[in-house]
Amino acid sequence: MKNSLLLVSFITIFSFACHHSRKPEKEEAVVDTPVYAPAMDTVPSVVEDSTVTVSADTIVIDTVKLIGKWLQPVTGKDNEWQGMELKKNRKAIAINMYSLVYEKWELQHDTLLLWNHAEGVKSSDSTRTIDTVIIRDLTDTSLVLFPVKAAEGYLEKYRKETGGKKVKSRK
Repeated sequence: MKNSLLLVSFITIFSFACHHSRKPEKEEAVVDTPVYAPAMDTVPSVVEDSTVTVSADTIVIDTVKLIGKWLQPVTGKDNEWQGMELKKNRKAIAINMYSLVYEKWELQHDTLLLWNHAEGVKSSDSTRTIDTVIIRDLTDTSLVLFPVKAAEGYLEKYRKETGGKKVKSRK
């Protein structure tokens, strides 16, 4: 009886020591990066009867209102417009930007992702890229974007083309 108790104790101690003395083969670093980081000026509240709904843990944008042609005046050129067309099937088309080719778009919370590449330009920088912009305002006729790589305060303002005519900008 004494020998069997001693044997059980020895096996228990030995297996415990062997189990805990093994080192992991390879430790992997875990990087915790947020998929979505809300804008610092976002106030947790609920906005009713609006395209943009803000609550404490989520932002919801009406994707249907993004569908269409969004235009802005070309800087320094009167009566010329440029922009993008966002289609229902997540396809995107650049308008009056001849070397830029949009491929597709996706909406993640308040962030619009636009896959694109340059075409017809001899440059080492003509690889596929993803433009990332935060939607600051969206109505039936107006879209205000903040490109994440832009300086704070810089905004791009677009007007929706409706019925074949551009919506005149309010000044």
